[in-house]
Amino acid sequence: MSSAPSEELLHAMVMREMQQGIRRDGLWAQALVETEGDPQKAQAAYIRLRVVTLRQETTGLLVQKIKGAVAEQFRPPPDFKSSRDI
Repeated sequence: MSSAPSEELLHAMVMREMQQGIRRDGLWAQALVETEGDPQKAQAAYIRLRVVTLRQETTGLLVQKIKGAVAEQFRPPPDFKSSRDI
């Protein structure tokens, strides 16, 4: 379950992208289809869709970081010798 502050941050990020003229054309097209071409409604739909993709992207990055940290934690030290090395 997501918290309100993180949702607010994601929405703020989308608004900042839009202010900078950054728009994902595929998501915009999807928003237009969902709203039957109404540009005002499409903007709201785009924000919702973009927040979903940002959430997925950040979750994916977090999982990658965790996997990397776990792999690093369980990597044997450079001077480690296993029974195969003896």
